[in-house]
Amino acid sequence: MSACATAVGAVWVACLVAASPEVRFLSLADAREALGAFGRSDNAPAWDAWVRAQDRKVRARIERGVEDSISNLILYGTSFTPLPRLESPEASATAAGELVEAARARVKAAAAALARPITNERLRFARDFLARRGVPLKDVEPFLAGNLIRFALEQRGYQEKLKSLRESGDPDRTLFEQSTLFDRRGLSVDTSLLPNYAIEDTLRAMLRKNALAPGSIRSIAVIGPGLDFADKRDGYDFYPLQTIQPFAVMEAVIRLGLGQPKLVTLDLNPAVNAHIQRMKAKGSPYVLQLPRDLAAEWTPQAIAYWQHFGELIGSPGASAATSKGLSVRAVTVQPKYLSLIEPLDLNVVAQVRDEEKFDLVVATNILVYYDRFQQALAMASISKMMNAGGVFISNTVLPAQRPTALEYLGRRYVTYSASGSYGDNVVVYRRK
Repeated sequence: MSACATAVGAVWVACLVAASPEVRFLSLADAREALGAFGRSDNAPAWDAWVRAQDRKVRARIERGVEDSISNLILYGTSFTPLPRLESPEASATAAGELVEAARARVKAAAAALARPITNERLRFARDFLARRGVPLKDVEPFLAGNLIRFALEQRGYQEKLKSLRESGDPDRTLFEQSTLFDRRGLSVDTSLLPNYAIEDTLRAMLRKNALAPGSIRSIAVIGPGLDFADKRDGYDFYPLQTIQPFAVMEAVIRLGLGQPKLVTLDLNPAVNAHIQRMKAKGSPYVLQLPRDLAAEWTPQAIAYWQHFGELIGSPGASAATSKGLSVRAVTVQPKYLSLIEPLDLNVVAQVRDEEKFDLVVATNILVYYDRFQQALAMASISKMMNAGGVFISNTVLPAQRPTALEYLGRRYVTYSASGSYGDNVVVYRRK
């Protein structure tokens, strides 16, 4: 069954996007360099069968990503319960695989909320998902509990692996392993603001070094723009679903004088594509809510980015209700900027777009969900979709097995915290 056939309700809109004649599967010729680098010698029929199966396999991971997002909502959400938020996923279960009391209480609260009439957008999304999975009302609570246990144990495994890598004292190995950390995880729809600060900061550095010319960016692709459902770090849910990155990248390009671009989002998740389609169809201003945890110790530069975000593409909006220790800005984006965004259903590790090429391609917090060969295929696809001289930016350190048409320009670390405890490694490539 196709990804479109599994979609329900408003998500069906995204399936109309998927039928676009602009999108095709990567051909054997497109993938030949990647295949050779990884010791594969497929013929055309074998490759065509494999890449189509790969597309189905990747898209099948979307449902597990929804399950992860629902678990994050249970852990951190405040819209359905006043119970205290949990510190982290791994804190919600014991090593033996049993939920702690605080997690059980939040699961019970979420199940009770799902049993009542729902106006909350995220809870409605969760209930529709459970109905599609065939979970009866009486089994909702045990399903949520079991899913949270699975999620918590997986997260503990990731944290233990990261700790082991840090203790190894081998920074290159750490970067290498981190860049494929989630290659077996579900594809979630989460998003956050700070990676966009890293993108703008990197573009500014490139402009300062004359690696980019003013007015040189006319068309942008954002791969996996995401949807703010229940972020992995913060999980706020007191405002409507939103997508941030398309507006952030567009504003960065405008702010730096790099162009007045149009933008295409490339995503295989029906929920993301449907959200952007609905946003455009309304034709009304789009309100973004930008929460900042005051205890997070952001750098002055990151705070300044948060304070000025949206000032070129919108105006101050009404902030959603908030809680102690949190500051929220709201930005009302002008409809003309919405009109410059087009969603396209495309799986970057198996598909490519042959129409108008891009001058800037951005992929943050998405390629970490793939293994090295899949990342090499993604780079082949991205290279095919770029104009000569175009720039590709990611916060995932990618394999050396890249297309010869992509020139590696370097890597830089952008910190978000005053202590330097968290930030992003940003890598940059240019299309020859």
